[in-house]
Amino acid sequence: MGKPKIVLTADRTLMSIYRGISLASFFGCAPAIDPYRHDGFWYWILKNQVTPRVLFDFICNPIEHDHGIARYAPYGLRKIEAGLLRDGFARDEVAVVHPEHIERFIGPETEVVGIYEMDPLGMGPVTMTFTYGRKMISYDEFYSAELHKRIRLAKERTGSKAKVVVGAAGTWQYNYDPAKIEEYDIYAIVEGDFGGTAPELDGTGVTGAFFRALINGEFDVANPFKKSDFKVIIKDFDVDGRKYYGRFIHYNDEPSIDEIPEIVEPSIHGMIEVMRGCGRGCKFCEVTLRPLRYYPPEKVKQEIEVNIKKGGLRNAWIHSDDIFVYGLNPRKNKNMEPNTEALIELFEAVMSTGVVHTNPTHGTLAGAIADERLIPKLSEVIRAGPENHIGIQCGFETGSIRLIEKYADRKLAPFKPSEWHWVVKHAVKVLNEHYWVPAFTLIMGLDNNEQEEDSWETVMLIHELEHEQPESKFTVTPLTFVPIGLLSKSKFYDIGNSMTPAKVAVMYKCWQHNFKYGIMKFMHKVGQNDPIRRYFFTGLARALGGIPLTAMEKYARRKGPEFERAIEKVKAEYW
Repeated sequence: MGKPKIVLTADRTLMSIYRGISLASFFGCAPAIDPYRHDGFWYWILKNQVTPRVLFDFICNPIEHDHGIARYAPYGLRKIEAGLLRDGFARDEVAVVHPEHIERFIGPETEVVGIYEMDPLGMGPVTMTFTYGRKMISYDEFYSAELHKRIRLAKERTGSKAKVVVGAAGTWQYNYDPAKIEEYDIYAIVEGDFGGTAPELDGTGVTGAFFRALINGEFDVANPFKKSDFKVIIKDFDVDGRKYYGRFIHYNDEPSIDEIPEIVEPSIHGMIEVMRGCGRGCKFCEVTLRPLRYYPPEKVKQEIEVNIKKGGLRNAWIHSDDIFVYGLNPRKNKNMEPNTEALIELFEAVMSTGVVHTNPTHGTLAGAIADERLIPKLSEVIRAGPENHIGIQCGFETGSIRLIEKYADRKLAPFKPSEWHWVVKHAVKVLNEHYWVPAFTLIMGLDNNEQEEDSWETVMLIHELEHEQPESKFTVTPLTFVPIGLLSKSKFYDIGNSMTPAKVAVMYKCWQHNFKYGIMKFMHKVGQNDPIRRYFFTGLARALGGIPLTAMEKYARRKGPEFERAIEKVKAEYW
């Protein structure tokens, strides 16, 4: 049997349902290897492994497949697949492949291997935090490297000349470690103009045109005089006196909603998108640079029905960059007050498909409380309750009113930056009352402009939430600042070398909250697993959850008295 002309895939960390554990999809950010560990107790037990691979592989369980064809795949990969089929490629010419069976699909007939990448070199904000600024190798990077090695060896064995092309929101990372372009034998990197903003290659005719141009060698040479929708840039990098080169392809047009194809095969987690863009204008985020477009409810239903009929899924992750912006025009609605009627219509359409659980992936706290009718009505529609908690990721960003005003003032609209603490507290109260659980992310070293008082303001706000609302349910994950969006010319926050006592206090407080409140008090009450599995994973988390706190205390002792005092201050004043 011949091999497909186009092979699409992603690494293991992106091709798993993580046993249905809430927030476990972030587990790929965990450190896998410490290349600097050469002796000691843990070296004797685990060698260079940090998070034991047997544990990671158990939780990051491989997706199902049919003779190597992935039964489920990341949503973005499914869009490319759908675009290729729409634009004239035959079904047997395009295969979305399980990463552990990639070798079976690469041969002399294979023209392109396209890889969907979100954090290929471990430089994402969560990963940079967990690996101390990439001093350790994350599982995201580990399994990305393994996939590239499999592809390279398969090409060598079969004599395949397939062009390896990488795309999606993580490809900006190759600009910071260009040696990987050569190591992975990457032909081209599809890159957005603003860091993590991936080009939208799924518009009518665009997907097919892009892959045909790849196959026909039209990107082999960067020709600024040739008229083309695709811009080829050959970049050269000087690293420690050695030159590296990379071919980067840019595409700037945004398709209308009518031009975006519906997926034709199931997506992981039952994810479907309902909009593109955001409109909030946070300077540290790239998606705000995209124009806002909304899927009509019927288009949303069509994609959910694919996941139900072909994937047997009964849940739907509703992806957006801020669900509470759905249906409004931020140019006309300067206050960003939600279009409650449009949101109700959207989720009524979602539930009419027969799913038993749905949750939006992202939303702003201000948007959740700007219309007091919104969360109660939405909760009724999606049947939120004690046995059906609704998870949503929200940007906490910082407790500093100064930083919020400077970098994310419209994130609070229709409220003012001076009201930020009230917005956070009131939103947690409203969401929790209706069985929503926010998973907060905050940014450490924002634009390298976070001062000591900013950090302590963050610690204080988390503490006040705990004590004013002792039964509240939320988690807080600290991320290191990564230069994307309007701050793409800034520098990474170097967590490995630039940690201050106040920032250690932020990390310590966040994990203390997650352990004391999240793991110990409510983890067993949320999630879609059956009770036995839920209690098993809660028990595992309780057994291991104190390790990061102990590690941070040891780190503080190594760094000196100022760091130890910061930890003790958290224990004494903010516990």
